Amino acid sequence: MRKLMLVALALVLCATAAMAAAPKYDLGGRTIKISSYYDFTGYFKDGNGRGRLELVEKMFNCKIAFSPLLPWEGGPQKIITSVAAGAPEGDMFVVTNRWIAPLASAGAIMVMDKVLDNAYYKTLPPPHDKMRELYSSFKGKAYGASIKGFFDRNSDMQGAQGWAYNRDMMKAAGLEDPNSLQKKGQWNFDKMREYARKLTKDTNGDGTIDVYGVTGRLDPWPVEQEMAVYANGSSLIKLKGGKYVFTLTEPQAITGLQLWRDMVNVDKSVLVGDKANTRGEFINGKAAMVRLDLYALPSDSTQYKFDWGYVFYPKGPRGAYVNPVWGMDVVLLPVGEKDPRAVVEVASALFEVTSSYRDLTKYTNDILGFFMQSVKDKDSLDTIAQMLVKSRLWDDINSSKQHDLIDKAMVDAVFGPKSVKAVVDEVAPQVQAVIDDTLNKK
Repeated sequence: MRKLMLVALALVLCATAAMAAAPKYDLGGRTIKISSYYDFTGYFKDGNGRGRLELVEKMFNCKIAFSPLLPWEGGPQKIITSVAAGAPEGDMFVVTNRWIAPLASAGAIMVMDKVLDNAYYKTLPPPHDKMRELYSSFKGKAYGASIKGFFDRNSDMQGAQGWAYNRDMMKAAGLEDPNSLQKKGQWNFDKMREYARKLTKDTNGDGTIDVYGVTGRLDPWPVEQEMAVYANGSSLIKLKGGKYVFTLTEPQAITGLQLWRDMVNVDKSVLVGDKANTRGEFINGKAAMVRLDLYALPSDSTQYKFDWGYVFYPKGPRGAYVNPVWGMDVVLLPVGEKDPRAVVEVASALFEVTSSYRDLTKYTNDILGFFMQSVKDKDSLDTIAQMLVKSRLWDDINSSKQHDLIDKAMVDAVFGPKSVKAVVDEVAPQVQAVIDDTLNKK
């Protein structure tokens, strides 16, 4: 354990150890009202934030108050209605970046491009130093300030996706360790498919496969397919010429979908399962590899009765190692805020977000320290460290209709009678219509 702790310290991705000087603001006794679906009462009263509220109030000569909790369903509309009425729910909104699209489309939140400069982003830990391009923009404009990591620092990696493998099975088959391949940039579609074929076995000769090379959740929620699209350098949607367009028709996206179609139908090396039993089959030794949420490691790793490792999802021929995360929380300001930079600074101080209020080296090590107890080796911990700087968001159009259309297309691309290209070409006009209606409205 001590040895891994030393490894964690060596893997720090942000070298900012000294606390930077914070900008000085005097808000003249103004009350700053925070609106969120989080209940911060416990954090500031009894948790790690105890005493912070009073300190920040003194620091900025202000009072901090909390609005009634926003509902998860209907929250954006409540904000939009309040701003339109001239009485915003809060002076800052602490919400998921998934709300940026509807709020920005309605003109309810402030564009931050002239409020936050490059110097601000440099005060943030990874991956938040890249938040402008990663998760706080809509149609090329930035809307959010950083908030993530304020009480649960490990939640920065919420929804992160990697790849777990049974090292014992691979050693027995004489296969090179995926972590070794990853170091050389050779852990890719072809190598994973080769391993899946070689590790799929009928162990007792009864004509039935007992151990599969890989298990995956391909239907009804096609996570494996979508991951393959990202890992080959493509996406579901992309901003082009100021408009969002459907991009699952791109050649590199089709290659990602074809990978799973071939493994399922040609190689027959995939044990197809739902969210629960894919992990269970891997735990029980029924599959040699599984895509695994990073947050599943602490619970699942205690059940592994074999040596194992953790790597990135394999990359495609036109892709790179990526770490999709579901979303990030942000601070959004209502349009018309007269002192936006000061309000952002209050949030930064209150939640200890920037290097002015937090040692960023310690911040990164806190995350690695949390997961260090779950992994068995330096290389797997190094993968988690790299995930911080190789994050991307799952694509989203903020429409359940869009999700139904795209999910069905990705399932049909693997299991249906039509070719992958025929499936995505057929659904493209319908998906683009939804995109135009939700994201490309003037």
